[in-house]
Amino acid sequence: MTLDMKWSTDLVTYFAPQRWGLPADVGHLTFERAVNEDPRRYFDVMLDNAAAAGLSGIELAPAPGGWVNALRAYGSAANFKAALNSRGLVLSSSYALPVRLKAALDAPDEAIRRTAEHALWEESAAHAEFLRIVGCPTLVTSTVPRAAFSDVEGVPAPATDFGAPADPDLLDASAELLNGIGAVAADTGVHVAVHTDAYSLASRKPDVDVLMSLTNPATVKLCIDAGHIALDGGDPLAILRAHSDRAPILHWKDCATHLPPHTLSGPPMVRHDVMITYFRVMGSVDGSVDWHGWVDILTENRWQGWSVAEIDMSADPQREIRQGIDYYTTTLAPTADSVS
Repeated sequence: MTLDMKWSTDLVTYFAPQRWGLPADVGHLTFERAVNEDPRRYFDVMLDNAAAAGLSGIELAPAPGGWVNALRAYGSAANFKAALNSRGLVLSSSYALPVRLKAALDAPDEAIRRTAEHALWEESAAHAEFLRIVGCPTLVTSTVPRAAFSDVEGVPAPATDFGAPADPDLLDASAELLNGIGAVAADTGVHVAVHTDAYSLASRKPDVDVLMSLTNPATVKLCIDAGHIALDGGDPLAILRAHSDRAPILHWKDCATHLPPHTLSGPPMVRHDVMITYFRVMGSVDGSVDWHGWVDILTENRWQGWSVAEIDMSADPQREIRQGIDYYTTTLAPTADSVS
């Protein structure tokens, strides 16, 4: 059996500021403001590049490359779909940061929690309706960090905080909210897929196992990102082996080595800038993911879904997208053919 591959990329692949005439070291907020001033210009170029790379689809990213700016760029979900269609693309998936989910989890009392949940349901419903019109079934989101990072740059958090087992109550509460998002999305024929963010409640197999056991398999799926799992010191293949049947979308990204979470500090984008230096294009010589084993598992399980060739903020996205896909085609696809 050969896998029926459909390749997409997350638009974060095109977020390197220097590609847009900005200094390479400009902060993310400056880049975000630039996109917000003229989102159509940026989206048109990103969609053109995705088509030129030979992709079948794209995944909408966190701001400024998300569904809200896609609406601002094209005026309506139907117009955005037309922009995709004109380039031979479809929307594979759309990512939403778990900002409102975290607000609900952090609520100090019942009244504030109910308000936060209402905001979460409203935003999820609007996002899902956008996806219904565009023809995309998968809303991707993340959970929250398993422990608190240090907000002071250069000051590490206690290593024991991230090494301890996840809080069962936090897992339960997160699963309840994910079920709520899934139920809201299901009203428009969309499901939610939980991204395996490094250092989150969904990056280590025991936690993923619990979340999957506590959520509705019909409405809550999994977006398995090999690079993020490896960055957190986990085994991407173990999670894939256990849960590929719940994974309509996979992020095919490599990682050089484990980065201990407590060593990351400062604001989220400062931490992110450090994390992405560890990510690698699939098949890189210094990558740590066993891609042959990954493909064998998918083939044995007769997996079908979207494969996302994602490289955060790539300085050379067209080359690196093709590098990863060509590695699959020339090196991994024959392995898939050989598995019965």
